[in-house]
Amino acid sequence: MKYNTLGYTPKCRIYDSLQQLLSPSSVDDLAPPPHAAALKETPISLSLPDFSIAVFRNAENLPAEWDSLLPKGQLVLSRAYLNVFAQNPPEGMGFAYLLFYKGQHPVGLASCQLMEFRALRQIQSLRQPVNGKASERVLHWLKRSIARRINTRIIICGAAQFSGEYAFLFDDRRVPPAEQAGLLEQALGELARQLEADGWKPNGIVVKDFYSETRPHLKPLSDKGYTACAFQPNMVLTLRPEWQSFEDYLNAMSSKYRVRARRAIKKRKQARLEELDMDGVRRYSKQLHELYIGVAAQADFNLLQLPAEYFLSLKEAFPQKFRVLAYFQQDQLIGFCTTLRNGQELEAHFIGFRQEENREFQLYLNMLYDMVRLAIEEEKVEQLIFSRTAMEIKSSVGAEPRDMYCYLRYLNGPVNRLAPAIVRQLEPQTEWRQRHPFSQQED
Repeated sequence: MKYNTLGYTPKCRIYDSLQQLLSPSSVDDLAPPPHAAALKETPISLSLPDFSIAVFRNAENLPAEWDSLLPKGQLVLSRAYLNVFAQNPPEGMGFAYLLFYKGQHPVGLASCQLMEFRALRQIQSLRQPVNGKASERVLHWLKRSIARRINTRIIICGAAQFSGEYAFLFDDRRVPPAEQAGLLEQALGELARQLEADGWKPNGIVVKDFYSETRPHLKPLSDKGYTACAFQPNMVLTLRPEWQSFEDYLNAMSSKYRVRARRAIKKRKQARLEELDMDGVRRYSKQLHELYIGVAAQADFNLLQLPAEYFLSLKEAFPQKFRVLAYFQQDQLIGFCTTLRNGQELEAHFIGFRQEENREFQLYLNMLYDMVRLAIEEEKVEQLIFSRTAMEIKSSVGAEPRDMYCYLRYLNGPVNRLAPAIVRQLEPQTEWRQRHPFSQQED
């Protein structure tokens, strides 16, 4: 595949569009996102009368009015959390924050991450050999061939490190829901133009994640060429009001699942559980990161990799809201799980464990139970968000799948028409069986 140099004569628009999508990144493409100070924070007018946006590239510069738009207890979109994440970014990730104004009044916000998506590096299954029918091997080879060439700069509007509706937020009293997605679409287009002017040309935009009930309000995205793509569901456990203790939760299960739970919990008692305070997170910081990397490397799809300092920085910023449960065997750290309080939800955040001890003590299953215990007895939240992946085992503790959609647009017309088909081919396929622990019927 040729690059478009001075010695190359373009053949046609579609050919050049495919070249942009399928060619490996050139040297220039490897440049990081532009420096935080590059984009200006001067308000930019939008097409709707009296509306404008300010683009911020540094979370430290976000004004106090940003937080004034957030619901009580909202942490993921708060300036404090955004600053922790920006100070401990995954390698190669940049940031942009959009603040919407109507006249002089702030009325909405959107949080964006800037990164280069490398399909072959970030989709684990494509790197593994396939043994099977000849047709399956050929299809796998084709997918690898396509993935090897997909190195695409993307704007992610939303939170890559969470599953949930964290892309944008508006004051519904000032901006009707029917107008919000249209304003967002304009703002993302303006951001893409500014980034290109500063030397970092995005190839596409992903707006994530949305539940089915939100989709009717996102028609303006579809009208502008965005394609809705369904990925793995978010696994959510809604806590019942009558569950005042973990024992109440277990008693609500059918006898089969209750016996399984007690058997797993008995195995875990051979290991020691300890909640780490700030000194503990600092002491075990290196081991926590190593365990996290060990699990992340096994994930079929891994969009980002956190740096070693992330957990400690989060604990320092939110000593009460960020909790770290650590598991020890003879004083050796063998696993951990983390939670983050976000309003009336408890987010199951990142985890890590050693594979051998996970099998011996059923660590992962016990982590799920321990987070349920924390949610019921201490945090007293309404929902426990288990996020994507490992859907079947999460459903075995009561989590239910909620379909989520991302909206994708490639910033080149011909390629944008092909991109949904390519995404469907590269999307990891996961077969799983939903469990129903609170039903008296066998499953």
